[in-house]
Amino acid sequence: MPQSWVGKTIGGRYQIDSLLGQGGMSAVYRATDPNLRRMVAIKLIHPHLSVNPSFVDRFKEEAAAVARLRHPNIVQVHDFNLDGESYFMVMEYLIGETLQARLKRLNAAQRHMPYPQVIRFCTQLCEAAGYAHRHELVHRDIKPANIMLDLNGQAILMDFGIVKIVGGEYHTATGATIGTAMYMSPEQMRSERADERSDIYSLGVTLYEMISGRTPYQADSVLTLMMMVLNDPLPEIHEIRKGIPESLVAVVEKALAKEQADRFQTMGEMATALQHAQEEAAGATSVDTVVDDEQTEQAMAPVLPIEGQEEIKITSTEPGSAAALRRKEPSVEAARPELRRDEQRVADVPTLKDLPVEPASAPQRAALSKARGAAGPNYRRIIIAAAILLLLGTAAAVGIYYVQSQETPALQIAPISRPSETIDAQTAQFVVSLGKWETDSFIAELAFSPDGHLIGTANNRDSMRFSKYRFYGALWRADTGSLQEYQLGHTQWVYSVAFSPDGRLFATASDDDSIILWQVSGGNLARRIETFLGGITDVDFSPSNLLLAAGSWDGNVGLWQLSDGHLLRTLQGHEDGIRDVEFSPDGKLLASASDDHTIRLWQVSDGSLVHTLRGHTATIRKLAFSPDGTRLASASEDHAIGMWQVSDGSMVRSLQGHSESVLDIAFSTDGSLLASGSEDGKLILWQVTSGGMLRFLTEHSDSVTSVGFSPDGKMLVSGAGDGVLQFWGLSDAIPLETETSERESPTETTPP
Repeated sequence: MPQSWVGKTIGGRYQIDSLLGQGGMSAVYRATDPNLRRMVAIKLIHPHLSVNPSFVDRFKEEAAAVARLRHPNIVQVHDFNLDGESYFMVMEYLIGETLQARLKRLNAAQRHMPYPQVIRFCTQLCEAAGYAHRHELVHRDIKPANIMLDLNGQAILMDFGIVKIVGGEYHTATGATIGTAMYMSPEQMRSERADERSDIYSLGVTLYEMISGRTPYQADSVLTLMMMVLNDPLPEIHEIRKGIPESLVAVVEKALAKEQADRFQTMGEMATALQHAQEEAAGATSVDTVVDDEQTEQAMAPVLPIEGQEEIKITSTEPGSAAALRRKEPSVEAARPELRRDEQRVADVPTLKDLPVEPASAPQRAALSKARGAAGPNYRRIIIAAAILLLLGTAAAVGIYYVQSQETPALQIAPISRPSETIDAQTAQFVVSLGKWETDSFIAELAFSPDGHLIGTANNRDSMRFSKYRFYGALWRADTGSLQEYQLGHTQWVYSVAFSPDGRLFATASDDDSIILWQVSGGNLARRIETFLGGITDVDFSPSNLLLAAGSWDGNVGLWQLSDGHLLRTLQGHEDGIRDVEFSPDGKLLASASDDHTIRLWQVSDGSLVHTLRGHTATIRKLAFSPDGTRLASASEDHAIGMWQVSDGSMVRSLQGHSESVLDIAFSTDGSLLASGSEDGKLILWQVTSGGMLRFLTEHSDSVTSVGFSPDGKMLVSGAGDGVLQFWGLSDAIPLETETSERESPTETTPP
């Protein structure tokens, strides 16, 4: 469909906003339905196909068929109509990503989809396809590109473009691309009539890919691929990913049987088998990183059977069973030639009895015989004792590590006296260390509560694999030097924390795709928001206390209603992961920073894009609005800090002074001062008006990951990768006029 449709109205009603994607037959657009005030997806036939009566009939058939279906895991069709010579279908607009995109992202990160998630998505698809089958519809094109994963964790089956209506006209899949052929059943390859079991095969290929990260058969041409599907045995999925639950392997093998009669006969049967596999998968460790297990196996010595031990064989008379198809293990006989060679080499070594000796007397022979008899048992005892000691030592080390991992983090904290003077551009040169805390964790981010009494932190102890204190949030009281609460509930890295403007809620955002809202008073869990955005990197509350914003690795920004956790909209436009989201002080704008080196300013009211800010040459890690909302500062991995004019998105200046990535920035309460922390371990204070460097603080011995001013402006806190929280302020014991400090000469570059 020509790009000119963007910005136009189709059907006298739907306003086309943007192109979502297109294929050989149609294009899909995002549009607005002004009558119902909702976003919709518009699918339009390409112009050259609109004049093809058979194709138009097929398109109408799809719309009519899918419109009859009412299932939570099948895309909903709202309307079908004609605008001039353009046929179009109106469908619900789904926010999320396709399964194809999710798998591509996991492969790029060398990760696999967790087994429980695989089974949950596949079970939902079984239920959706089974529902369609009961309504006499066969999809015939189930593949990851036609499956949407929405923000509520649901797998939605889409694109019934080559749907077959049972009893109706039969459509072949001739001219299929290799991307489609990868998921076609053998009977479809042979142009035979497809039925429900053909969908089961296609879903089996999709399941294989969700588990292993690749389809079972790989080829450069459709013809070669077809021959492999028809003739080659199913590649062992264990060769790609180790430790797959056997019950899940059995589901894959049965779904991918070449003969229809050997597969599951209904989607209901497959769903039941998946439910049984869920129980086994719950106890299996999900391997997130792809490991070269072959090299590991080659490095291991072969395990030989104990003499006299019976060989255990698993047999099955059922064709295609998991036991029958399981990879054949090396036999004991295969190892025996090597043993015989070793035995021969041992036999060739001369022993004491083989050596020529002088005749000895009877007492000497008796003594020698006694020595021989004593030597063997002594050596065996030594070896056995050493082995026992080694096992006991290993068990003790593991036990000590486990016990230590269950202990709470080792804290070294003390009360911090709050200074009476505020920190600003005039007093920055007199800032001194007020003390430090050691939290025994990596501090990813810190935040002050609105009243300034509490400090919240995002803490991570990745090496403590068995500890419940591995990924968590924490609330601290600086004035008393005490820990108020640990927030435990995340299963992966906690990247961000934030307080609600009213101070009642504390949010923690994690790579486990969730945001948890905690009650500050009591520390109880208030709400858990499962986002399925692909790992949450940052979270922020709107100044009105009505909205919650979060960024994710998939490049999307979500906006939720704080009262009920309902997702209001998703802001899409970045080409890479989001690192930070920040509301403007008046709450009208939302800024997002990304790995794509850009900053985007969004209108909160309608989600429209206001400005795209370009100027950095690397990932932008953090953003900060000035208190009056006129300036926006950005911290980047290009070692620079950008200062931007919010009104027109122009860069005012670039601050240069750090030698490594700048990780965080914060404005003082009066907006005259900017603090920045970097991987170089330095904390720098800058004058906002001139961009001059006012103070250079080097107390940290590790990366300064987060910085923040207290709401009253009297204290600055910096967090580091080694778990240190450093407190800064103006010492009441030293008069400001007598304080001396080395001043760095201002460094400023202004872009052309």
